[in-house]
Amino acid sequence: MNETAFNVPSNQGITFPREIFYNVRSVIMFFVFGIGILGVIGNILTIIVYMRLGFSETIHMSYLALAVSDLCTIISTMWCSMCYFPIIKIFLNRFRIATDVGLFGNYTGVWPHLGFSKTTAFITAWISLERCLCVVFPIKVKLLITRSVTKLVLIIIFVIGCGPVVFAYSGVKAEWRFDPLRNQTRFYIFGDVDKDLNLLNRFAFVLYGAVYPVFSWVSVIMCTSFLIIKLRRSAPWRKRNVTDPPMETIHRNQVHERRIFTRTNRVTKTVVIVAIIFIVCSFPISLNLFYSFFEREYSINGNLRYLIILNASFILLLSEINSSVNIIVFTVMGTRFRSTLLEILCRK
Repeated sequence: MNETAFNVPSNQGITFPREIFYNVRSVIMFFVFGIGILGVIGNILTIIVYMRLGFSETIHMSYLALAVSDLCTIISTMWCSMCYFPIIKIFLNRFRIATDVGLFGNYTGVWPHLGFSKTTAFITAWISLERCLCVVFPIKVKLLITRSVTKLVLIIIFVIGCGPVVFAYSGVKAEWRFDPLRNQTRFYIFGDVDKDLNLLNRFAFVLYGAVYPVFSWVSVIMCTSFLIIKLRRSAPWRKRNVTDPPMETIHRNQVHERRIFTRTNRVTKTVVIVAIIFIVCSFPISLNLFYSFFEREYSINGNLRYLIILNASFILLLSEINSSVNIIVFTVMGTRFRSTLLEILCRK
């Protein structure tokens, strides 16, 4: 995004005040860095905890992959906001890199963010689907979803999620040129206007802007709705067992059954909470995209360019929140996770 494009005068249609844009964006960027720091620490701790717990349960592998994707999402989000700080211009001049700051931010921050955030969405959808299969086929699921299958699925998700970023870079060219005004050779980075390359770039934009969000959003909503219904149906069973005699007087098989049921319910609730947070944080993205289809001025070159950039900053913040709060959910809902985390923190 070119900062100079914001100053193009326009007297037609509705507009958005530039002063409000700069003030609100500064506040959003402050929260992006504050939440980002906490999110980086939280996801690193999550990765350490699940590596310590091991992968006897396949969902631990999915949680670890989710933490890795979330960590990359947060780092790319923080870098997106940094690209418009004056220090980045100083950095580019220091290393003789000649490029538009907006273009530099897009290719080093925005596109990687899109790749990792959509990977996070797909992993969330996979975790929800895995939990649904565990509820529907509680006995056969361990034969269906093995560690090898989970590893393969997660690798495919990362390839599908981050792969289209390559198409975005298809229109980038770089070369060394002599700048007579500065009397020095500089490294120029610019976008190519070749039609075929632009088609690849647009293809990646359609995937990240429409296809991937809709697919992941619908998948997570369907699986989460199914899990919530199952949890509500299991409530009467849980109430009956609460009024039963103490555990010491119950048959050993019943005790084991109750523990398995309790653990399964806790894991299901964890997945539901993670999915609901994803749905809430990703809904503005879908709404933003939907509105852009019907309002012609709601674009980077329209009268509402300030508003769309401001909303994009807010969406980045929501994406960062979604990638930062999972450690809180895991700590509250998981006894093993909580005890392992406390053990790590106490040793530190």
